Amino acid sequence: MRAGATSEWKAKVAEWDRAKGYGFLQCGNQRVFLHRRDFVGPHLTPRIGEEILFTLGHDALGRTCARNAVSLRKGLGISFVSLLILAALLILPITACLKFKPSMDPRWLGAYATLISALTYWMYSSDKRRAQSGEWRVPESKLHLLELLGGWPAAWLAQRRLRHKSSKFSYQATYTFIVLGWQCAALDSLQDWKFTKLARERIASFASEFQTEHGQDPRSMRGVKSRKSNTSE
Repeated sequence: MRAGATSEWKAKVAEWDRAKGYGFLQCGNQRVFLHRRDFVGPHLTPRIGEEILFTLGHDALGRTCARNAVSLRKGLGISFVSLLILAALLILPITACLKFKPSMDPRWLGAYATLISALTYWMYSSDKRRAQSGEWRVPESKLHLLELLGGWPAAWLAQRRLRHKSSKFSYQATYTFIVLGWQCAALDSLQDWKFTKLARERIASFASEFQTEHGQDPRSMRGVKSRKSNTSE
């Protein structure tokens, strides 16, 4: 076993100190240290013989240890709290869609939501499988694009069900920005795009003031161009 490798390993818990919160995994003829803080997301207290999926890393003293650990114990899927949070995040987008129901066929909307969700979850699953086998990964930009196109709820489920992309800060920052973007867009649509219109007015006002201060008023520039054209003729 080589520390620092990007591939994932699977081993069973050989020893666990419940009071101290750490133990050892038996991987072949080697024992790998595991601390409870190195688990990804919510987890139960490990049991002897329980299978753990992990990557290799180093602790503060440079010793090899398990990182990004995930329990493979059956029954550890998506928590109720995660489902509750997802349901809350879906309130605004669904309400916004219902507002535009007369102008769009709900069957097409449902078909699109199902398709983009299935595709997003499949891409997460594929990337997880490729990571485990050491193959070429799915670009993060593709995953974010699917989330932006409406697959973010499926991504929420995949991150927790597959324990994938849930511990990388930079990825989670972009994902959170996408989810917040959907919430803001849904809220704005329910307000008859009040904030979008206000932003457009502010941008237009700023652009007009900037052009005036720099002597580049659009109307005067058109007049200058017209005179230059007549002179050249």
